[in-house]
Amino acid sequence: RRLLACYPRAYRRENEEEILAVLLACARDGQQRPGLAVSADLIKGAMRLRLWPAARPPRTVRAAVRLLSAVAAAELAYLTVDFVTAGRVRSAVARRYPPGAAATVHHAVSVQLVTVSIAVAISIGVWPLLAWALVRGRNLARFAFAAYFGLDCLKMLQAVGQGAAVTAPADMTAAAVVWLLNLTVCVLLFTGASSRYYPKPRSVSSWQRNFSSSTC
Repeated sequence: RRLLACYPRAYRRENEEEILAVLLACARDGQQRPGLAVSADLIKGAMRLRLWPAARPPRTVRAAVRLLSAVAAAELAYLTVDFVTAGRVRSAVARRYPPGAAATVHHAVSVQLVTVSIAVAISIGVWPLLAWALVRGRNLARFAFAAYFGLDCLKMLQAVGQGAAVTAPADMTAAAVVWLLNLTVCVLLFTGASSRYYPKPRSVSSWQRNFSSSTC
């Protein structure tokens, strides 16, 4: 019953007793708890029901949601590459620039590391909630991701503008991979099939008509 508590309440109300009866019928003599494989199947089924709604979203939305996990992994890899190459960038700066300019560039590298760390932590924390909202047809989630992609574009432009002074080639490659994945997700979410899945916001005139009818 503790494992079945992971399922939505409506599903438990209709199927909980039947599932318990099957588990009890399949249990060995003296068995007190479901086995590891059965527990994993129950948890996987609960996650599927929690994530995917009854009406399955179109293939483009499902592909975009799956790519979000790849985006999170790519951003984590980008952060790792950023930390690994930071020492090499500082050494190159110390050889190339006079002490005053080198200190400024060192500060820019440190600020970049902190900024990327905060952005990756926020992204990884928000992605599960965003994925849930996307498959549930929340139109606001689409535009929230589009706004995030716009910020990612600005970040890429800043990295290109800074050049090799504070950005190693490996950093640029990792950032480009993240940007391309985000671009793909954004395109998938705004295709025709995806747009038909998300409800359109009501126009001002329809809102006024509803308000007038309710006040009358």
